[in-house]
Amino acid sequence: MAKLTVSIAGVDYDRTRAIFDGTVGIEGCETICCAMSPEEAFHRAFRYQEFDITELSLSNTMALIARRASPYVAVPVFPSRLFRHSSIYIRTDRGIDRPQDLRGRVIGVPEYAMTAAVWIRGILQDQYGIRAADVKWRSGGLEEPG
Repeated sequence: MAKLTVSIAGVDYDRTRAIFDGTVGIEGCETICCAMSPEEAFHRAFRYQEFDITELSLSNTMALIARRASPYVAVPVFPSRLFRHSSIYIRTDRGIDRPQDLRGRVIGVPEYAMTAAVWIRGILQDQYGIRAADVKWRSGGLEEPG
């Protein structure tokens, strides 16, 4: 019987490398692996539904599922795992000494709905009592307006 051809897109993390380098396969399938940045994988998957299997943005996927508009079935596997506390940077000249000092301040993120920003809003609320409405959120590009 002929093997089913399956395209896989995602990031070549240490946790997924065996799939991307062919060490681990999918029984009965011929895999075409496309390693790329998360941003490129998300864009191509959401815009063009280009891949059979792909890493996706959790927040955008959940929004599509809620609207019953997701072209993908979500499987709870999270290859990109890290504590998002280390993703918060503050200016040293602003008098911010503890998380609670962020109330009333401006926090910039590339996209308000990006998964990392959703996690950070949850961390601020759950661990420090800072609601999303307690700060001013701004979104934009790192090197150019977003």
